[in-house]
Amino acid sequence: MKKLFIFIILTAIMPNCFAKPSSEPLDQIVAIVNDDVVTKSELNRLLSITRAQITQQQMSIPPDSVFKKQVLNQLINKRLQLQIAKQVGINFTDADVDRVVQNIARQNNLSVNALYQRINHDGMTTADYRNELREQMTVQKLQQQEVAGHLSVTPDEITRFMHSKLWQDNNSKEYHLEDILIPLSDTPSSEDIGIAKKRAQVIIVKLNQGQNFHEVAQAESGDNHALSGGDLGWRKLAEIPSAFAQHVISMQTHEIAGPIQTPNGFHIIRLVAERTSNTKNAAPSRAQIEQLLLQRKFEENVQNWVAKMRSQAFISMNTVK
Repeated sequence: MKKLFIFIILTAIMPNCFAKPSSEPLDQIVAIVNDDVVTKSELNRLLSITRAQITQQQMSIPPDSVFKKQVLNQLINKRLQLQIAKQVGINFTDADVDRVVQNIARQNNLSVNALYQRINHDGMTTADYRNELREQMTVQKLQQQEVAGHLSVTPDEITRFMHSKLWQDNNSKEYHLEDILIPLSDTPSSEDIGIAKKRAQVIIVKLNQGQNFHEVAQAESGDNHALSGGDLGWRKLAEIPSAFAQHVISMQTHEIAGPIQTPNGFHIIRLVAERTSNTKNAAPSRAQIEQLLLQRKFEENVQNWVAKMRSQAFISMNTVK
């Protein structure tokens, strides 16, 4: 069996992606995460960054209460992972961060000094920028170690997938999907499952009555794609979660399907568009299929892993104004 290898990919920082820091008090606690706290200044900083990124992508920003709730949840998820990373001894030196900064500068045709100047001009200090990179590197290393390192795809799995009628009939196609997740805890009771399913069914009724999928996803979804309106982007069939695949191939453009139950909750999906791959070799090779299947397993397992962390943690959130 071949093991999955996850490459660390750091998003290059582009102009105007950071708003000016908040001038509000720095000491208000907005959440307690185990023995750690999240302050209002930390939340405000991430709100500014996320708001600027959403604006750059020309997407709508949800109402303030929804926006703060989603960003705070993302911040809590990151804090939980950083706590575990500290426990297992994951650490990156200043020299490690230097190498990543050099790579980002080179990818953007900038010197390191010019990159820092741009970051400073857009309202973020050099120290904060380096800390953000260090935290991202740490989380990705933890996910590689705790999730990716335990995943594999057997030769039989690859063969079965490549010989399946599902793949044979659709291997040259790509699908643009949106997803709303109504999450479940790591060990949900039958009552929890019933409540989550009913909530998903209510959302489907709203969508069928004409509510905007993008806006509903921002307000209701419980995964990392929520603020982007649940957008999963363009994917080949092998990259689509296995629970979705059978639905996707029979859906019409703009059609909604769900609720679809998976270990991490109930999903509502929407097929935005479908296209034929324009690559010269439309059908991926066996090695490419292996990587696609591994990536699909990784995404599914990361969501379950985060849900398990949250269910085992002490988390208390204050009302954010």
